[in-house]
Amino acid sequence: MHHEQTIPCLSAFEQHHDDLLRFFTHKLGCRELAADCTQETYMHLVRMRPTIDVQNPRAFLFRVAANLAVDNLRKIRIRREALSADPPPENTASLAPSAEDALDAKQRLVRLESAIGELSPKCRSALLMNRLDGKTHKEIAEELGVSESMVAKYVIQALKHCRSRLDVDEVYTRS
Repeated sequence: MHHEQTIPCLSAFEQHHDDLLRFFTHKLGCRELAADCTQETYMHLVRMRPTIDVQNPRAFLFRVAANLAVDNLRKIRIRREALSADPPPENTASLAPSAEDALDAKQRLVRLESAIGELSPKCRSALLMNRLDGKTHKEIAEELGVSESMVAKYVIQALKHCRSRLDVDEVYTRS
């Protein structure tokens, strides 16, 4: 068990169990499903990675619960739609992006890849490890051999650079 972060979260779970049950019951409208989701929240806390830095266990607990509620509401909606005997109306708008939107997204991706390629190696690595791999600043700092504050600076610098490159390129493509 991951004692450092799990124990405060499990203590928060025990302390707020009844509040969680009420939260799920209100969101999902079913006491049995609420009880299942409350248990699922507990299991999530038990299984969570030790690298997660939980500053506010109660807030973290309810964030996990809110995510589980959304997931369960989505599953319920999908089941209802699948069981519905009525076919969707023919004039229903497609959820697929238009050809123009798809092309625009591909072009933005190419510009983003180009902007990332312009970054210094450490700056690029910090950004990719943080945003794609989900690593914490502490993990990245250890891997790159720099301080956590330097990692934060790298990530901010990379994001600013990418944002500025995308904004500049969009001005030129719209002109």
